[in-house]
Amino acid sequence: MNKIILIAAAAFGLLLLTGCAGVPPIMGGSPSASALSYTPGQAQQAQAVQLGTVVAVQPITIAASSTATTPGGALGALAGGYVGSRIGNGRGSIITGVLGAIAGGLGGEAATNAAYRQAGQQVTVRLDDGQLIALAQAADVALRPGERVEYVSSGYSQPARILPMPAASQGSQP
Repeated sequence: MNKIILIAAAAFGLLLLTGCAGVPPIMGGSPSASALSYTPGQAQQAQAVQLGTVVAVQPITIAASSTATTPGGALGALAGGYVGSRIGNGRGSIITGVLGAIAGGLGGEAATNAAYRQAGQQVTVRLDDGQLIALAQAADVALRPGERVEYVSSGYSQPARILPMPAASQGSQP
């Protein structure tokens, strides 16, 4: 009985940790790489805006980070170990418990990775100053070659985004 309580407590703790990773896009959460999503720390922060024209748009896949898949793997290992330990007696239940934990961990990590995978796009933009940049972001903003865009950034190694210019601003090219 104590073994069941310990496993249930560990699983509950891991579920709480999983909440830190956010809701996966496949389950209705917003894509973490969305040009339209800001974290609370990014809100109300001034960012530089440069204007440019889209040169190319390539489809890509944005995979889950290891911090997102670790809790899923741990939960899978716990569940697989528990179920595996229920099979057989003595050494047999230990071996099946270990095998179940390995299989559950791999399965849980794979399932979490699939849940966080999202469609993305690499957008290449020629800025008005002549500089050519490429940025990967979620494919939730439709962009096409020749379109005027805003490149919004706080500098290298900081989140950046490419957004279509509002229709009213389209005519004001330098």
